Amino acid sequence: MTEELPTLTISASDRLMTRVIEQDPTSPRYEQDQWEVSQPLPGVRIINSWQIYHKMWLVLAVTDSGIYNIFLSVGGRFTLVHSHPSKIYNLFYVDDGHCLFCADDGWYFTVNTGTAWTKVGAAAYSPVAKSLAVICLSTGLWALVAYAENHKIYRAVYPGGEWEEVYDTTTIWNDKWYPAIAGGPIGILAGAGSKLLRSLDAGETWTVLRDLGSVIKSIVVSNQSTTPVFAITVEPTPGSDIDKIYLSYDLGDSLAEDANRAGSISSVQSVVPTGTNEVQTMFTVLGKRTADSVKQDYKIIEA
Repeated sequence: MTEELPTLTISASDRLMTRVIEQDPTSPRYEQDQWEVSQPLPGVRIINSWQIYHKMWLVLAVTDSGIYNIFLSVGGRFTLVHSHPSKIYNLFYVDDGHCLFCADDGWYFTVNTGTAWTKVGAAAYSPVAKSLAVICLSTGLWALVAYAENHKIYRAVYPGGEWEEVYDTTTIWNDKWYPAIAGGPIGILAGAGSKLLRSLDAGETWTVLRDLGSVIKSIVVSNQSTTPVFAITVEPTPGSDIDKIYLSYDLGDSLAEDANRAGSISSVQSVVPTGTNEVQTMFTVLGKRTADSVKQDYKIIEA
């Protein structure tokens, strides 16, 4: 079987851009900056994209009139699979072909790569959240740990469970805040301002682990194994204009600052190679795109 190289997909305003991530310096592709560009999606602004199945992407977009649309992209061709009258905050991958989204009117799921969407139960309360850690508990059963817009952390067993508040971060932080959370069965990390939180029981209980001295912007986990790597991005410290990225191999007990980057960071994503049995831990760091440039700078961190 031919080894398949990992790819980087970026959501532009009206289309997807994809390129191969080549790590071999001897390869002719190593220094090239060639992107495959999808057909445009007219009349909408793309918010983000997620790989829902091999080479199949779900794309969240919004129209000028405020209608939120979800498209399925296969081979660069888009098919509208869902329109929603209220705001969709984010989509969350659960398993191959299985995804959730959070909207103002509740949570919805698909198990057929987005072709059909169904509302999740009729819970008395559903948190509104842009960030969610999906933790596999057993085959077909997950813990959903949502970091809600009210700065509280909620947990539900999915499918079938009700949402419960498990931690109120406003008791420890009331200033600038990002809904940073990520994890796996072995543990979850979250940020409350500059404070790093940890749960070791799939989100049921939380403790303050350490203070990083600057506001935590995002937390990304490499995989759902027993040895995940966390990439933690924090805002610049006073006197600096450069975001910092820390890597942790031990659930936040120790942090190693990564120096292979420059400038302000737009986002950090975990890279999951396909087509090979080799385990690779990589993160893609996207820089902020300037108003007069169409190019998005990125760097690869190999942990």
